[in-house]
Amino acid sequence: MGLFQKLLARFRRKEEIPCSTAQEERKSFLLYITKTPEIVTYLRRESGISRKELELALVDDENRPAYQVIRIAELLMKDLNFFYLLTEREDAFEELVEEAMEEHGLLMVVLQKGEGQIPGNLLLDINEWEKHLDIISAVSYNTLIM
Repeated sequence: MGLFQKLLARFRRKEEIPCSTAQEERKSFLLYITKTPEIVTYLRRESGISRKELELALVDDENRPAYQVIRIAELLMKDLNFFYLLTEREDAFEELVEEAMEEHGLLMVVLQKGEGQIPGNLLLDINEWEKHLDIISAVSYNTLIM
């Protein structure tokens, strides 16, 4: 019985494992990727933009891997009529543009960053992502109203 009690006591103990800042930053960005459609829906409703009239402009962050931006775009393109992607690495998104047209009938326009006025009526800038959506904990997340 002594061995069983020791094992039971060991499993009952809760040890806190400290997370490094890099792990928390990575976790927060990956968490927000899955929550992107909800965030865009909230911002669209707060701005008074109907679903039919939504023209989303997504600004790429060249410091992030392209697959993360592609994942965000894939999650968003299901409910859009117009989708603009502003980037400096257009080659990385060629397959995504074809996929958007073939699978969703979505016209996705890839524009060079910094060329004139940004199109669309709702802007999602990944460069500013964690500055506005920055409160993460192991239990829950909060968003700042923009």
